[in-house]
Amino acid sequence: MPARNEVLREVEQLKRRSHNLEPREIEAVARRAGYDHDRTKGAHATYVKAGHPNLVIKLHDLGGDLARRLLNQIASSLHDDEEK
Repeated sequence: MPARNEVLREVEQLKRRSHNLEPREIEAVARRAGYDHDRTKGAHATYVKAGHPNLVIKLHDLGGDLARRLLNQIASSLHDDEEK
């Protein structure tokens, strides 16, 4: 897994353009943050990370608010890991 600070920096960069993100970009940063793909059902991919809520990524029509919430959840999981 890449250094936590590198992933946090990437999350912040993606947040700045959250209105124009592809779901694969969020999936990639989630994997680098330690999430593992669990399943895909329809247009939603579920990623899991021990001790954290599941991350459900909509695979099409990803709006800016949803993208920001997903990125915040990823960043929060990294901050929580640092405290442990």
